[in-house]
Amino acid sequence: MSSLGILDGMGNSDVSAVKFRLEEEKEKRLLLENDMEILMLKVANLTRTVEKFTTGSSTSPSTTAPSVAFMAYRNTVLTNLGVNQKLIFDKVATNEGNGYSAVTGIFTVPVQGTYFFTWTTAHAKGYSYPDTFLVTGLVVNGEYKVHVWIGVEISFNMGGNSAVLRLNTSDAVWIGVLKGNGVYSNTVERWFYPTFSGYLIHI
Repeated sequence: MSSLGILDGMGNSDVSAVKFRLEEEKEKRLLLENDMEILMLKVANLTRTVEKFTTGSSTSPSTTAPSVAFMAYRNTVLTNLGVNQKLIFDKVATNEGNGYSAVTGIFTVPVQGTYFFTWTTAHAKGYSYPDTFLVTGLVVNGEYKVHVWIGVEISFNMGGNSAVLRLNTSDAVWIGVLKGNGVYSNTVERWFYPTFSGYLIHI
């Protein structure tokens, strides 16, 4: 029997009930289809996010800092130094990025960024040093940034300082003498080695 035949055999109230049920089911189907579309969009977005992390792709530019680090020292005594003379740490232990020169004592910034520097110097009473104290400083492009003062009353003394600086490419950094004419070192007892170190924190 056809649907029309079934409806013809039903009363008005029964027909209205069936029509209401049909409309209700149609509305439910439309809601389910809409929910399914939303779910599919969420799945697609999640898939793209997972692919981004697994492939390493990113819409932002890379901020990975290159490897820049150096550490130099000297194991011989320096005498007859003048004011503003550069201290040359001629023994290089580390020089990643090739920024430090053991010939000039200058670290030339290879890439713009924020850098950490530290240095130590030693002073000894006697050893042809007329001054009883030594003052050295971290210099950037000819300008002293921080200093360290080392006084000697009996025999030996050692001191150091550090700095964190934002620098540009090609900036020149070195250790200079402000007061005192000699830097002590000891080839046997290595704890008296003057040192100069630095590294790139981030770009």
